[in-house]
Amino acid sequence: MQLKVIASGSSGNCYILEGRTTALILECGVSPERLMRSTSCPISRIAGCLVSHEHSDHAAYVGRFANLGLDVYASAGTLQALGKDGDANMHALLPMVSARVGEFTVRPFPLHHDAAEPFGYMVEHEDMGRLLFVTDTRQVDYTFRTYNLNHILVEANYSGEILDGHILCGDIDGHRARRIEATHLSLQAAVELVKANQTPALLNVVLLHLSSGNSDAKRFQQEMRSALLVDAEVEVAAPGLTINLDKEYFLTI
Repeated sequence: MQLKVIASGSSGNCYILEGRTTALILECGVSPERLMRSTSCPISRIAGCLVSHEHSDHAAYVGRFANLGLDVYASAGTLQALGKDGDANMHALLPMVSARVGEFTVRPFPLHHDAAEPFGYMVEHEDMGRLLFVTDTRQVDYTFRTYNLNHILVEANYSGEILDGHILCGDIDGHRARRIEATHLSLQAAVELVKANQTPALLNVVLLHLSSGNSDAKRFQQEMRSALLVDAEVEVAAPGLTINLDKEYFLTI
């Protein structure tokens, strides 16, 4: 199983978990054509698409993906906000209730964002183990330590220090800064989330959705690495990044 980053950021978000026999898309914020240019995975092997919420950088192309025959999964509130509830290939998930999406087991949980009913997801597959996907939220109300997560994909949108500096310089107004703080996960919050959920089973941490103006990719990567007490890889999501998620792979290196 591989994670391939198609896009990550305010201009669009899309990731694919691609296995030998199946695949799962996380977010539909780019066109199907762009996704297909970035992966050799045929449509017939894609089990479905998970969508976190209705904002365009995450869900602009849900209709296009559904028209290709792919099943799209999100909360009832998200589908209603998109005007897609009841449409063919659109499936409403219930919070905290596990569902099967092809060979994947998906467990959605509520997040905090300026959206109708945003979800994070824990995704499980025999080949990769358990993966946590969290983006566009000011906080996460749950811990997952007992699940022995193998991979954590987490938003690290901004640094409070960088954001405060921009406010002092007048580069960003206070109202916009407060909205960012109320709707997105800071690096500091991402670090605390990973620390609360790390176990010796953790193999990968991937930082998602970095702000173009309020982040520093190299610094964020270094700070996350220094906070870990386990020997996990830390990467910053960027188009073209590919990460091996296979548990068997890590047993042989």
